[in-house]
Amino acid sequence: MRKYLLPAIIMGVGAFILTMGLLFRFYAYPNLAVVPTNQNSTSVVQDPDATYFDADNVEPGSGELTTTVRIIGDPEASEAASEETGRDVAVWNMGQVSDNNGDNMPMAGSTSVAVFDRHTGEAINCCGESENGEEVEREGQVVKFPFDTKPVDTYQWWDATVGKAYPVTYEGEDTIQGMDLYRFTSEVPLTKYTTMELPGSLFGKGASSPAVEADRFYSNERTFWVDPVTGVIIDRVEDQHQEFRHDGESVNALTTTSSFTQETVDTNVEDYKSSSTLLALVHTTLPIAFTAIGLLLLLGGLVLSVIIGRGKRRDTVPAYADDRGDPVFGDDDTTRLRRG
Repeated sequence: MRKYLLPAIIMGVGAFILTMGLLFRFYAYPNLAVVPTNQNSTSVVQDPDATYFDADNVEPGSGELTTTVRIIGDPEASEAASEETGRDVAVWNMGQVSDNNGDNMPMAGSTSVAVFDRHTGEAINCCGESENGEEVEREGQVVKFPFDTKPVDTYQWWDATVGKAYPVTYEGEDTIQGMDLYRFTSEVPLTKYTTMELPGSLFGKGASSPAVEADRFYSNERTFWVDPVTGVIIDRVEDQHQEFRHDGESVNALTTTSSFTQETVDTNVEDYKSSSTLLALVHTTLPIAFTAIGLLLLLGGLVLSVIIGRGKRRDTVPAYADDRGDPVFGDDDTTRLRRG
């Protein structure tokens, strides 16, 4: 009797393991692959040799330029936004300050409220999305790439300076501190984005000349090193140029090649390397392994059931026939079957 139960037990175990594989992929992974709503992080981008217009001294300047980005998530606003849109939404408050001399007056600063999909990282236009207190409609990736980022050229990256999303190009793979990363680039062409009032003397009009309206232009070439599992940017470089233009003359406003500080990169690796490994297991490794094992056990149990069934049928076949052709199942004459 036990041998007849064995195929059922094997197939039962196989079905359980197969179900676990499917649960890893279609239940556990979607619940783990989400951006936290209570994000609390700081990133620092730095260029030791930037050149810029020194507004404090109203003259060209150069030296170290540091940009600090602070992000604080808003769980309550995220929950409200999710209810309003019917999507899984994150709302992050972001502040950015660029400083060239460490005094109390930074070179530039901005605040924003980013609203985006917790799975894809794409902007969602609702729920207080803003830039420097003004409503804005973003598109494309805002602060990160999607979970399970693909090596494709279909993403767009939002540029806050110009207020437009630009195409992202996949360039290849690199490794940083043991993490296999995708390298992407995105280019913002030289574009006028604002007009400012500046001293006419900056454009060769003499020390006593009145202020003039100058156009400010901006370009940026970004490189991102992205963890394809989590979509987090582990490192980035921005090759940025800005200039003032008036009456055919141009003045450098900012020329910088800045990147994450080593401390920021180290923190990113420390924070996301283990979670990337876990997500990869839940998304790919465990589902494939459990599904394969489950199917093998189901097939093995089925085959074993067929083999046992055939053996059982052989046990009921007559051993031989007597001289009248009647089947005989044993040596005891009482077991003989005769035709009447």
